[in-house]
Amino acid sequence: MLVLIQLFMTMMMKTAPQMVTVEAQSGDTVLLPLEGRSWTREDVGDIRWTHRQLVLSLKNNRTTCEQHRRCELLSNGSLRFSHVCAEDAGNYSLQVFDPHGTRLVQIHFLLRVEEVESENPGEGQTNVLLPISCLSLLLLFFIIIIFIVRKRTRRTTAEPKEEDVYMPMFGNHSNKRKQLEKEEESLYVPCYPLVSMETPQTKAEDVYV
Repeated sequence: MLVLIQLFMTMMMKTAPQMVTVEAQSGDTVLLPLEGRSWTREDVGDIRWTHRQLVLSLKNNRTTCEQHRRCELLSNGSLRFSHVCAEDAGNYSLQVFDPHGTRLVQIHFLLRVEEVESENPGEGQTNVLLPISCLSLLLLFFIIIIFIVRKRTRRTTAEPKEEDVYMPMFGNHSNKRKQLEKEEESLYVPCYPLVSMETPQTKAEDVYV
């Protein structure tokens, strides 16, 4: 009786489906493994994976997902996803058969995929280029202001020098004019006659005095 119970329990363990939960994030490489089995290739007639409209069979040489080609049935019976997505989530059924078609084991996998929002490359470039553009414009603005200020300071420092240049020129002209006026005045010196302006007395007048 005890032997029959153990045999029944062993058969139940072999035939009862197991449930394995696998969690992953979108973009990861995921492996749904077939582990803990000591079968040889001769003992196994077929390894079959099913999921919705997906059917992979080692016997029929259907080892690649035809829809997206992101999953592959390996030679050891495991199912591998190279780039898992949210649409890959769900229940997967693994069945192993012997060469006579008898099912040796059945395992159910629950694949949970968490979506990770990937940053858009265009938005990332925009976020980087925007501060750089603002800094470049700000730097250009400061350069223009510095250039204008320097130009104004050069003008203010140059204007007094020009006035100083013109002042001596006007001063020399005024001095020359004064000198010429003095020379002209010296040319027109009044000539006083040496002869007396009184009427000379003649000898006749002397006689009649």
